[in-house]
Amino acid sequence: MYSMVGRHRPPVRPGTTHDGVLVVPGIMGTELYEAATGHMLWGMKKVAEYAARWDLDKGMDALALTEGERAGRLGRVVPGRLLRTPAWMPLTDGFEPYTPLVKSLYKAVVHRDAVAEFGYDWRLPVEHNAKALADAIDRHLTAWRAHPDCVAARRNAPDERPAQIVLVAHSMGGLVAAALGLIPGALDEVRAVVTVGTPFHGAVKATEMLNSGRGMLGLPAKNLSRLARTLPGVHELLPSYRCLDTGDDVVALTPGDVESIGGDRELARDAFALHQRLDRVVLPEHRIVEGTAQPTTQSLRIRDGVVEARRVGFDRHDDGELLRDEIGRLVEYDHGGDGTVYRFSTTHGELDTVAVAQQHAALPVTDFVIDVVRGLLTGNRRGARLGGTDAGLDLPDRVAVNAGFDVVVWTGQDPARVSCVIEDAGAELITDPVRKPVLMPVPGADGMLTARVELSAPGLYRVKVGAGGDPVTRLVMVA
Repeated sequence: MYSMVGRHRPPVRPGTTHDGVLVVPGIMGTELYEAATGHMLWGMKKVAEYAARWDLDKGMDALALTEGERAGRLGRVVPGRLLRTPAWMPLTDGFEPYTPLVKSLYKAVVHRDAVAEFGYDWRLPVEHNAKALADAIDRHLTAWRAHPDCVAARRNAPDERPAQIVLVAHSMGGLVAAALGLIPGALDEVRAVVTVGTPFHGAVKATEMLNSGRGMLGLPAKNLSRLARTLPGVHELLPSYRCLDTGDDVVALTPGDVESIGGDRELARDAFALHQRLDRVVLPEHRIVEGTAQPTTQSLRIRDGVVEARRVGFDRHDDGELLRDEIGRLVEYDHGGDGTVYRFSTTHGELDTVAVAQQHAALPVTDFVIDVVRGLLTGNRRGARLGGTDAGLDLPDRVAVNAGFDVVVWTGQDPARVSCVIEDAGAELITDPVRKPVLMPVPGADGMLTARVELSAPGLYRVKVGAGGDPVTRLVMVA
């Protein structure tokens, strides 16, 4: 019988790399715990806990940054793993767990120990978390280089170079990765970086979070704004591009503007300064994935301290002057995005982007995006589209039990070929869909389809719309 005893481990398999990988989640993508008690503050296993805490007066105040923490006395809250179950917060499309992404990366490395997760306290400043990421890179790379499978794979690799690190970063995680460039030597052992839905120029959604206690009704919105105004992480997601529509001009937000809508002037000032410095960072072998085709807030107006978020943006001539019509009015465009991040906010430098029609939370677990990431790891050409038509998806982020709501879809696909499935996102094992609503064309609205849905049980549900490619997905809380 043929034996492998005493023989070398096999060489690096086609489609794998001997590099190490660190997955860096977005804001609210890491479980958080109270250090003194071990009580879970974020990342709850039961979906009902999210609705209950947001509906409870001051129910999320334990996550707020205290004056002591702001002064640097940290340790009250400690990060845990990346999200393992879906999570929900007002004004968002929810948060999907990173488990499918992590498991898929195992197939692109010579041993699963090459893949590690970087959980961090997303309440804290980006630069604080970048320093923690730099330490995590050193620890993971040291351990992985000593791993027998890494040693054997390097010996059989064509160039026999030492293993390096590839960073896979979603949303705010991309800002944390970029902030490594502000730390001397922190990028020396990073071979490549892929950022997915990262708002390098911020997102109007952050202004809505800060302002929700003024511009929206209900306890969840007030809890959200009270929490958000204490968090450097939220302020660092504020839009730094020209987004404030003043009527006859479009200007960038100032710290005073942020304060006027409920934010913190000092945190806003620091955030805008950070964005200026991050603009100059060059990430190694950087690849950008952006979400497109989804209804996305791109600009805003401020009226009496209340944010009016708008799903339109603007464009400009080569000299920077805004485009206007024949009588001088600003020309509005719907550039789209991923439902949270305006499409062109994901750009960094002069790099090209990879576009995929998907919602922000679902981007890192979309098959096409996972293929792009694995292609960056292995050098194989992956991520080729298999056809299909882009689809945009819109629905409320929260509804009441038995209260009807509309699922609205935009697509150029034949309506008969567009499917909609609603499943229980909180179920440990998803077998059958909860609903399969039929999308019908809207008379007079070319490309628009809609379905009326009622859900009779509380919970967190995932709406999936397929138009021939990867399904576009979004979460909705029924409470």
